[in-house]
Amino acid sequence: MTKAVSKKPEIKYSNLPKILSSDFVLHNESQYEQKSLTGKNYSNQVFNNLRFYECEFKEVNLSQAKISDLKFSNVKLEDCDLANLKLEKTLIEQAEFIKCRMTGFKLVEGNLRNVLFKHCQLKLSLFRMSKLKNVTFEHCVLEEADFYGAELSGVIFTDSDLTKVEFSAGKLKDTDFRSSQISGLSINVESLKGAIIDPGQVNDLAWLLGAKIEWKQ
Repeated sequence: MTKAVSKKPEIKYSNLPKILSSDFVLHNESQYEQKSLTGKNYSNQVFNNLRFYECEFKEVNLSQAKISDLKFSNVKLEDCDLANLKLEKTLIEQAEFIKCRMTGFKLVEGNLRNVLFKHCQLKLSLFRMSKLKNVTFEHCVLEEADFYGAELSGVIFTDSDLTKVEFSAGKLKDTDFRSSQISGLSINVESLKGAIIDPGQVNDLAWLLGAKIEWKQ
């Protein structure tokens, strides 16, 4: 099976991020540059209009939180809990999500550009009506995720589980599924145009033609 080549975003720090003090408080309508957030807990909190540039998050808990008007640029998140985090009006560019818990993560009409998700748990995540360009999902679990109406361009799914993922009404230009599990995809013929699949995956999509593929004995 042909392996997809991951596109790792180039994250550059002009200086090393400054570690925040233990009494740091995150404020609405604020901008943060070259900061390192470690072990912070923002679970179930609501934020608006936040900007993060050249920042890193380690073991930060944002589960059940809601953030509107968010921008991440040159940001790395590692070992963070983002389960059921809801993001609205969000732009994420040049970012890495590494070993993050993201079950039920929701990105509503967001924009992702040059982003890497690696070893992330994204089951039941939602990317409805969002735009993803040059995004790589590497060794991720996306079972029953929802990309309904999303526009994917140059997206790569590498050794990931896409069982029963929803792609209906979406656009999949140069989207590479070749090394991933795609059984039970919810997709239509029009949405599949432009996608890249491996010959071994054809049987998983034969139902689109109302056909069953069997090898002759």
